[in-house]
Amino acid sequence: MSQRAAITVLRSREETQRLWQSAEYRSSYIGGADVVVSFRDAPGDRGTQIHVDLGQQRAGGRLGALAGKLSGAPALAKVKDDLRRFKQQAETGVVPRSEGAPEGELAERKLKQRPAQPLRDDELQEVGV
Repeated sequence: MSQRAAITVLRSREETQRLWQSAEYRSSYIGGADVVVSFRDAPGDRGTQIHVDLGQQRAGGRLGALAGKLSGAPALAKVKDDLRRFKQQAETGVVPRSEGAPEGELAERKLKQRPAQPLRDDELQEVGV
């Protein structure tokens, strides 16, 4: 099963490809053997679309998928994060940050969040409520 991600960057295709090739803009693991990156003109002269096809990332079916989950964030989430960072850097020159998330927004962190739940009695006592 192949996994795909895409994003549109508001720059010409030639300039986007040039920036993509520079090491300061792109993560090294996106250039792996099973990864195919393509550039297309966006409809309506609205920049360039970058398409990343991860191909067959893990062998072993369900067992391989489970091993991938245990070893860290899924590759697709990392690629989406990197594409978003590339777009931010290519269009504005910076990756926005805040005090709450100094490393920027990460899909990996979102995957580890638990759903909102009321605090247990012992947790309420801990915070003094």
